[in-house]
Amino acid sequence: MANRAVHPATPLAGVGGEALAEFIGTFVLVLLGNGAVASFLLFNNIAGTNAFFANTWPVVFFGWGFALMLGIYIAGAISGAHLNPAVTISFAATRRFPWNKVGPYIVAQFLGAFVAAAFLFFVYRGAITHTLGGASLNAANVNKVGLAFYTGKRDFVGLFGAFCAEALGTAMLVGLILAIVDARNQPVQANLNPLIIGLVLAAIGCSLGIITGFAVNPARDFGPRLWMTLAGGGLGALNSYTWVPIVAPIVGGLIAAFGYDYTIGRVLAERGMTRSGTAVTRGEAVREPDMHVDTGGHPIREETRGRPVREEGRGRTFRER
Repeated sequence: MANRAVHPATPLAGVGGEALAEFIGTFVLVLLGNGAVASFLLFNNIAGTNAFFANTWPVVFFGWGFALMLGIYIAGAISGAHLNPAVTISFAATRRFPWNKVGPYIVAQFLGAFVAAAFLFFVYRGAITHTLGGASLNAANVNKVGLAFYTGKRDFVGLFGAFCAEALGTAMLVGLILAIVDARNQPVQANLNPLIIGLVLAAIGCSLGIITGFAVNPARDFGPRLWMTLAGGGLGALNSYTWVPIVAPIVGGLIAAFGYDYTIGRVLAERGMTRSGTAVTRGEAVREPDMHVDTGGHPIREETRGRPVREEGRGRTFRER
C-alpha cells in the first residue's frame, strides 16, 4: 500500500472553514444586493444621474438574483452556500443538515451581512449625505436612507400582510431550492445550480418583492439594520418592524421544507425515483460525474433509492467534494 502523507487538521478544514465560506458568501450577497438597492434609492430623481435602468425596480430584483448566484459560486463547494439562516434552520429541522453546525453558520451569515453593510455605508457616504440634506444620521431621518440597507413595508400594507409576504417569499425560495437540488427530480446540471437559484430569487422579487423589499433572509435584513442602528440611526432603524423579516422567513422556510418532504419528496419516494440522467448527488449537491475519474471498475451510484439522505453533509444548495 502506498504511503499517504498525514496532514494535521486545522480549523479551516472543518466547520471553521465552512463558517468562513458562509461569511464571505453572505458578504458578497449583501454587498452586491444592497448595492443595487442603494443605486435604486439614493440616486433616484437626482439630476444627471437618471441613467436608463439604474434606478428602476428591475435593477433591485436582478441585482439580488445575480448577487445570490455569485455568493453560491463562492461558498458552494465548501459550505453548501446557505447564506441565509432560514435555509440553514429549515435544512436542519428536516434532517438535511446537522444541528451542531447551525450556530456557526448563522453567526457567520449575520457577520457577513453586517460587514457588507459597513462597506456600503462608506462607499455610498456621499449619496447618503446628499439624501439627508447634509444632516447627520439620526433616528428621525434614518429611514430616508435606511431602506437601502434593510427592508420595510409600504405604509398602506398591514403588518399581517407584510409577514405573509415575507413568509410566502421565503417558502418559495426554500421549496424551489429543494426541488432544484433534488437529484431525483430533473436536477440542474452543468454547474448551473447557482444561476437557477439566483433567478428564483429574482422571480420572487419581481412578484412579491415590492410589498416589503423581500428580505426572505433574516441575516440580509438584521445585519445591515444593526449597522445602521450603530451608525447613528438608533431606534429609528431598530424599530417595531424589525422582528418581521427575522421571524417570517424562518416560518416560511420551515413550512416549505416540511411541505416539500410530504408532497413532491413523498411522491418521488413512492415512485422509487432515483437520480436523473448522469447527475451525482453529493449531500444536496448535483453535479455531472467526471468521466475521467477512476472508479475502480465500479459504477457511480446513489444510495438514496428515492429516500431523503440523512447523513452529515446534506443541506447543500451546491455540491461539496
